[in-house]
This record gives sequence, structure tokens and C-alpha cells, in this order.
Amino acid sequence: MNNFLLHALYVLAGVCACAALHHGFIAWRRPLDRMHLLFAATCLAVALYVIVKALGYQAGTAEAVVEMRRWEVTTVTLLFPLLAWFVADYTRVQPRRFLIGLSLFFALIFAVNLALPFGVNFTQLPEFRSITLPWGEQVTDLRPHRNGAWFNAGWAGMLTTFAFCIFACAQQYRRGARQRAMTLALALGIFLAFVLTNQAVNHGLLKFTHTAEFGFIALVIVMSLGLSRELRDSGRRMKDVLDNVPAIVFMKDPGGRYLLVNRAFEHALRISSDAVAGKTDYEIFPARLADTLRVNDRRVLESGMILEVDEVIEHEGRARSYRSLKFPLFDPYGEPYAVCGVSTDVTETLKAREEMRQLRGQLWHADRVARTGALSASLAHELNQPLAAVLSNAQAALRMLAVTNPDLREIREILDDIVRDDKRASAVISSLLAMARRQESARSRIDLAETLQEVLNLLRSELTEQQVEVAIDLSTGCMIVADKVQIQQLALNLAMNAIEAMKNMGKECRHLQFSVATSGDQAHIRVSDSGPGITEQDREAVFEPFYTTKPNGTGMGLSVCRAIVEAHGGKIRLEPQPESGLTAGLTVVVALPLATAGSMAPEMPLARS
Repeated sequence: MNNFLLHALYVLAGVCACAALHHGFIAWRRPLDRMHLLFAATCLAVALYVIVKALGYQAGTAEAVVEMRRWEVTTVTLLFPLLAWFVADYTRVQPRRFLIGLSLFFALIFAVNLALPFGVNFTQLPEFRSITLPWGEQVTDLRPHRNGAWFNAGWAGMLTTFAFCIFACAQQYRRGARQRAMTLALALGIFLAFVLTNQAVNHGLLKFTHTAEFGFIALVIVMSLGLSRELRDSGRRMKDVLDNVPAIVFMKDPGGRYLLVNRAFEHALRISSDAVAGKTDYEIFPARLADTLRVNDRRVLESGMILEVDEVIEHEGRARSYRSLKFPLFDPYGEPYAVCGVSTDVTETLKAREEMRQLRGQLWHADRVARTGALSASLAHELNQPLAAVLSNAQAALRMLAVTNPDLREIREILDDIVRDDKRASAVISSLLAMARRQESARSRIDLAETLQEVLNLLRSELTEQQVEVAIDLSTGCMIVADKVQIQQLALNLAMNAIEAMKNMGKECRHLQFSVATSGDQAHIRVSDSGPGITEQDREAVFEPFYTTKPNGTGMGLSVCRAIVEAHGGKIRLEPQPESGLTAGLTVVVALPLATAGSMAPEMPLARS
């Protein structure tokens, strides 16, 4: 029992050193969290203070007492500023000017303590004395016998630090962080009780030795337990949040080893987080897939940027598609220390999108078939004309060949007419088959004017039968990247809508204007009719599916037109009629991007048409 106090102090100094190591390691793992780093430094300062105090109790001369007390004050001038900065960070009460001023004040005490011949504790060489503790242990008496001005100034600085800590604790309690505030209040209360005991000893009210070191140790233990509990609670809360996120969440170190995965990761891959921790993709997935995942991770770490990628994960014979958002985490020095990822399963979404694409293609195909069916009479007439001409010219040629010395020049002209009419009929049939055929869309550079002219050729008989006067202004050389069949379907729908809108108008009032022009980097198709027009309410709704202003309409024509235009990266709109020079009716304007040098096709895929 003769060395109980000293042994206890050395053991408790070791406890403080362990706390400093523990929280220093936490600070290293959490580089953005300064609080644990400050507390680790505070714990280390307490450990040094306790060791110096223990050595002071063993001093054998007055000179040794002065030296030990000088080192004691040195550790105090480090400890109290660190305590103030830690409490400020812990409570989020951070008066920076006050903290900087307090730190400078203790720096002054530090310098004065080293400069004075007997430090700030003594004004002269003290008398060497010892005291016997209640259990019989004898230690050196470290009490100051005469308090100088600098000693009192140091005490004022310590009391100011206590006052700030109490104020910050109260502020934290008022803000609602009551559990944290109570932990700090308990630590400060125990600490203050031991410091006040020191004063009672100094003034002879208690016959004992200094106890402030035990107050420091109590503060370290209480706050260390509180911080560790908070860290566990924070980790548990974060784990609960991540486990309830439906997407896969993971974190890897720069070497590719998994540091954290959530429950969605465990369910998707049917593997526990404990089995994943510390492993790389090569230990979980096939080598080919692991190579792909590792390449994406390296791109994130090397670029320091957020990366969004599509990944197909194959595990235990199952393949799922994921849209992954990967991003790096940086330490205070700007170096990436981890890569995180959030992966959303888009397998069903892609499947639904593909089904929607196919359904849209079927709808477009049905619309084209309906349109071409409505033109069947006109198409028959359009074919009858060249076929009748072919027959008539062939019969004439046969009659001319039957006579002696036939006129070969005239026969040649008749054969040229037959070839021309045959090509005309063939072009009509080819256009009809292309419009009605259901096949994969293929985009290429096309001349918009030529494409629309082919549609107008198909409509020639329909326009003649309906007695529609047509004005055409097609700028040649207007190249776009598009699916030719779908652009023809677009033009056919717009023209048929215009023709149908004018059916109830007088024959002399049926006017259709069809134009193509360029403006900037866009091509504009304008289709204007002289029909009755539509109301403002209808103008906003005509592009919606199944909305129609016609008694027998399906409501799909303009909806299909908008889908085709948007799939090609363009826009479709309605405009007031004065721009067309007509007194009534409607103008539909389609804007499509012009082809650029080397361009082939936009990235957006089209539906099966």
C-alpha cells in the first residue's frame, strides 16, 4: 500500500493513453470528423499530466518539485485549450475568436512558465515537504505556498474555460441534444469537483494531496464512454437506414476490398455482410465480371468524379441489370480513401421498356395499315392509270409491228412510255409495301424533301378526288438522320388529317399547303389546311392518345406523330393560321434536327415499326 497512489496514477495514465489511441484510430478512420481527433489529443495531454504529477509526488528535493510543477503547468497549458476546442466541436458552439484568444492566453502562460526561474507556481524556491496519506503512503507535497500573479492568471484562464464549457453544455441542452449535454455535464461536474478539492487542499481545508488528476481521468473516462456509445448508436442508425434502402449500397477501399454492404446487397447476392467484408470482387464474382467492376471503380478513384454506369451482375446463374452511381470519398488532404456505390435493379424496368417499345411499334404499324387502308381506293386508281397506259401502249406497239416497215422511232417512244409507267406503278407498290411492312427501324441520312414528295405522290389521287388545291414548297438538300418509313408515316398522318378536316368545306375552299425549310440547325415541316380549325382547349389536348375532335376518329393520329417526332429528337406544335395566309384552319409545325457531318443516328432507339 506504500505506493498505491503512484501505481494508480500510472495505471490511469495508461488508461488515458489507450483512450487517446482508440479515438485517434477512430479519427483516422473518419477523417472528416475532427471531434475524435481533438478528444484523442485531450486524452494524450491528460496522460502526460498524470505522469508528470506522479513524478512530482516522487520528487526528492525542492528543485525537483519546482521542475515537476513547471512541467505540470506546461501540460495544463496544452490540456485546457484542447478541452475548450473539443467541447466547442462536441456541442457545436464554436465562438472562434474566443477559442483563438483562449489558446493565445494559455500560450502566453506556457512561455511565462518556462521563462520564470521557479515557474508560475512559485515566487521563490519552496521548502521541501512531504505528506502522509491516510493509508500510510508518503508523497511529496506539491501545494504552492505563495500564489503569484501569473499563477492567479492561470487560474482565471482555467475558470474561463470551465465557464465556456458549462455555457456550451447549456446551449446544447436547449437545442434538444439532451443526452449528449447530460454526458458532458456529468464529466464536467466530476472534473470540477476534483478541481475544487484541490483548492480546499491548497487552503488547508482538507489534509490530503491534489486530486485534479483524478478529475481529468474521470472526464476522459466519462466522455470516452459517451463518444463510444454515440459512435455505436450512429453506426447502428446508419446501418438501419442503409438496410431499408431498396437499392444496393456498398463501400470499398482503394484496393477493392468491401468495407460495407447493406441488406439489399445481401439479398441480391444471397451472401451475408460478414462473408463479404474484406473480400474483393474477384472472390465473389467470375473473373470477367470482376474485371468490369474493378475498371469502373478505378475510373472513379482516378477521375475523382461521380460515374453512372450500367452493369449486369451474374451470380449463381442469375443475371440482373443494374444502374450504378459510383462516387469517391476524400480525406482532408484530397486523397480518395474509398469508393461508394448505389446500384438500382433496373431489370424489370428495362423489360417493361422493351415491351412498351414493341407495343408502340405495333401501334404505329396498326396506324399505318389503317391509313393505307383508307387510301385503298385512291391507290387502286393510282395503279390503274400506269397499268392502263402500259396496256394501251403495248397494244399500239403490237399493231405497229404488224405492218410492213413499222416506224421504229415511234415504237421506241412507245416502249419508253411503257417503261416509265411500269416504274411509276412499281414505285407506288414499293412505297405502299414499305409503309405497311412491320420491321426493325433503321435510320439513315435522307433527303426530307424527296421523302415527303413520295408521300404526296401516293396522295395524288386522294387529293384529286377530294378536290383539294395543293401548294408545295419543298427545299431540296434538307438532310436529316431518320427512319424514312416513319417520317413518311408522319407526313401521311398530317396530310390525311388535313384532308379529313376539309371534307365539309366548300370545294373552292379546300386548300392545303405543304412546305419544308431549314432554320439554324433544324428542318421545319409545315402542313396548313383551310378547315374549321380547333378550339384553344382542343389545341392543348389533340396530342394526347385517344383524344379526337372527329365523330369517327381514333384519337391516335397526332399522338403517333408526336411519338415519332420525339423519338427523332424533334418537337411538334400547332400554330395560329395567319402565318399560312389562310383565313381559317390549322397549321402543324414539325421541327427535326438537321444531319451534321458524320452523323448517323441519335442514341435513342426507335420501336419496331
